[in-house]
Amino acid sequence: MSTLYLDRKNLALKLDGQALALYEDGGKRGTVPLRMLERVVVRGNVELESRLLGAFAEHRVDVLFLSGRGSRLRAKAFSHSHNDARRRLAQYRVFFEKDRQVELARLLVRGKLEKQRQLLELAALKRPDLRKALAGSLGSLRDIGATLGQSQTVSLGQLRGFEGGAAASYFAAFKQLFAPALGFEQRRKRPPTDPVNACLSLGYTLLHFEAVAVCHMVGLEPMIGFYHEPAFGRESLACDLIEPLRPRLDGLVWSLFRDRRLRTEHFSSDGNGCLMNKAGRKCFYAHYETFAQPVRRLLRLQAHKLARWYLQSENGVLP
Repeated sequence: MSTLYLDRKNLALKLDGQALALYEDGGKRGTVPLRMLERVVVRGNVELESRLLGAFAEHRVDVLFLSGRGSRLRAKAFSHSHNDARRRLAQYRVFFEKDRQVELARLLVRGKLEKQRQLLELAALKRPDLRKALAGSLGSLRDIGATLGQSQTVSLGQLRGFEGGAAASYFAAFKQLFAPALGFEQRRKRPPTDPVNACLSLGYTLLHFEAVAVCHMVGLEPMIGFYHEPAFGRESLACDLIEPLRPRLDGLVWSLFRDRRLRTEHFSSDGNGCLMNKAGRKCFYAHYETFAQPVRRLLRLQAHKLARWYLQSENGVLP
C-alpha cells in the first residue's frame, strides 16, 4: 500500500506506536503501519491527533484534506524537502529570463496537444460511430500543432492562445464520448455540474497534489511556474507539470463511464452542483490508484529533469 483513502464519517485518527490507528464511533477499527504509507487522502470531517502529523512528517507521508461535500481541496501537508537551495535560486533566475520560459512552455503545450490528439485518435478507434464527429477536432489539433511547430518565434501569450484553441476543439470532441444522460456539455468546475465534471475535478485535484509533492521532493518552488503566471495561492509549477497529463486523466474518466463502472446512480444533485456518492468515490479511488502508478514515476522523472535543467540552464540544453 502507498496511498490510504479515508472517506468515512465519525472517523478519528490516532498514533499507535509506529502505526496509524483508525477509530470509528469510539471503537478501534484497525491500524496501518506508517512505513507502508506514502500519502493519505482525507475527505470530510475526520478527527486527527496533532502528534500524528509529526509522525507523518517523520515517515515522509504527505496528506491531502478534501471537503466533505464536493471533494474540494481544503489543505495539504507535505513531508518531503530538498536541501539544495541552488535549485530554487536557479529556478528564480530562469523565471526572469522570458526566452527560456518560452522554450519550456513550448514543450509543455506541444506535449499536451500530442496527448489530446492521441486520446481522440484512440476514441475514434473504439467508437467508429463517432469518427466523423471527431474528425473536425482531430484536424484542428493537427493544424494547431503544425502551426506551433513551424513558428520560429512565439510569445507566452501566443502559446496560451494555441493551447486555448486546442482545448476548445478537444473538449468539443471529448464531450461526445459520453452519454447525453450524463449532461456533460463543457468543462465546469466551481461547482462541477454533472457526473463527468465531478470526476474530472476530483481527478485533477489529486493529480495536482501529486505534482506539488514532487516539486518539494526535488527542491523546486511549486508557486513559481514557467507557463502559468504567479497567482495568489496557486502552485503554478504544479499546474505546469500536470498540463500534459490532463488528457491521461480525461481518458481514465472516459473509461470509467464507457465501461459502466461509474453510472448516473453514483451521483446526485446539490443545488447547482453534482456530488459523487460513497460507492462512486470508492470506485474512482481504486481506478485512480492504478492510473497514478506510472503517472507518479513520470512526474518524478520530469521534475528531476527540470531541476537539472535549471541548474545547467547556462548550457542551454532543454529537458
